[in-house]
Amino acid sequence: MHRKAVIRLLRRSPRSATAPSRAGRPRQYGPEVTAAVELLWQASGRIGAHRLHPFVPELLDRLLQWDELRLPPAIDKLVRQASRSTLARLLAPARTQYPRRGASTTRPSSWLKQQIPLRTFADWDEAVPGYCEIDLVAHCASSTEGFYLCTLCAVDIATSWVELHAVWGKGQHRVTAAIHEVRQRLPMPLRGIDSDNGSEFINQTLYGYCTREGIAFTRSRAWKKNDSAHVG
Repeated sequence: MHRKAVIRLLRRSPRSATAPSRAGRPRQYGPEVTAAVELLWQASGRIGAHRLHPFVPELLDRLLQWDELRLPPAIDKLVRQASRSTLARLLAPARTQYPRRGASTTRPSSWLKQQIPLRTFADWDEAVPGYCEIDLVAHCASSTEGFYLCTLCAVDIATSWVELHAVWGKGQHRVTAAIHEVRQRLPMPLRGIDSDNGSEFINQTLYGYCTREGIAFTRSRAWKKNDSAHVG
């Protein structure tokens, strides 16, 4: 501060503290609206406010229809007219209580990366069925600690055929056995698989299985989510 400003402040007589005034329009969206918006957010799988906004009317109608939610007409109107930015502001406290992103159980593996070639999204041009993108979905809630059930998801690139198989844990032998089971159920021969760089896939067991069975094995670039055709 300039010395003259400091002198003026020191000479000024003490003033009683006053509550800060809130500028702008009076608050329109109170706790009832916030609670209703949080319920919609939970019902939609905690998607972002910008993605949730277009589905608010339909989702609200469904919840009201099945008595999962009851709202006075005034609150119902406010929830429907809330903008994207308003939804984001109302959901901000609730979002702090949950992780911003899903729990990732993928652990990078350095095994066999020279032997297993990279493949990007631009390389997926097979017109022949039998080349599958594979991934594991962990059913571990918000914590990746301990032992939990996973689902192996395989999607055929040419036909979009989907096969799912439950896997108890992420051990390489269990995952390889699950891929073998999926292979038996596919309506076409399994010609190739493409995975991420997790150690559940990049290991000697699965690599040896694919080599013996004549199955092409490729992987995506580490931390490049758009490289491959996603199954999630």
